[in-house]
Amino acid sequence: QVPLPESDADHMHRCSMMAMLVTNQSVKSEDDYTLNNERFHPSNIDGNKLLRMALTHDLCESLAGDITPFCSAHEISSKQDKEHAAMEQIRSVVGDPLGQELFDLWKEYEELKTPEAIYCKDIDKFEMVMQAYEYEKMHLKHKDDCDNNVDENDVCHAPMRTFFRTTNSS
Repeated sequence: QVPLPESDADHMHRCSMMAMLVTNQSVKSEDDYTLNNERFHPSNIDGNKLLRMALTHDLCESLAGDITPFCSAHEISSKQDKEHAAMEQIRSVVGDPLGQELFDLWKEYEELKTPEAIYCKDIDKFEMVMQAYEYEKMHLKHKDDCDNNVDENDVCHAPMRTFFRTTNSS
């Protein structure tokens, strides 16, 4: 357990700030990248789109909940359907054209077929790793300061190794 964990809104705000920082940097790389058999250069990233995507990529979790690798198999298997339904509901409440834009940004992020979506996913994972590191830095006690009743799910007594492992493939 983490004392006072960040909310989805906190997470999306930090991702948005990171997106602003990424798109505000002059790209020094001369390398092009290949995505879906198309070449692109990082300087061609649509910064406005990336920012809007980062700001809203987990909006569906406000209704669907935050489904993580630590949830039950049933929750994980129904994640896409729940999030899709949540985004349809948000679209309906917000109304178009903004509702459609929110839905489209979420879908693009989930499909990971554009450079902006891939950058946003990288930012998402990086922010989660940074947050876990901050939790450990603030709350993890030295092993000599712990009693014998260690709860491995408590950040105060055990490092967040399992959390970090969930981002290894990213």
